[in-house]
Amino acid sequence: MEPLGFNLGIGLIQFIIVGVTVGLPVISVIDLARKKLTDTPLALWVLIICAIPVLGSVAYWIIRPTAEGNS
Repeated sequence: MEPLGFNLGIGLIQFIIVGVTVGLPVISVIDLARKKLTDTPLALWVLIICAIPVLGSVAYWIIRPTAEGNS
């Protein structure tokens, strides 16, 4: 499809980049909503994930916060 101005390889790379940039924070916030965190840690994680989406999401998945009552 090169004559039409659409390169399949570049389109695939752009699709992956947009998928990671949008999908990872959404999945992180959904997982965060399922945890039983108190208000302050929950609000801080949502703020971090929304302010710096990719790095905040990666930090969330590395740290994996747990509820205070669970060990």
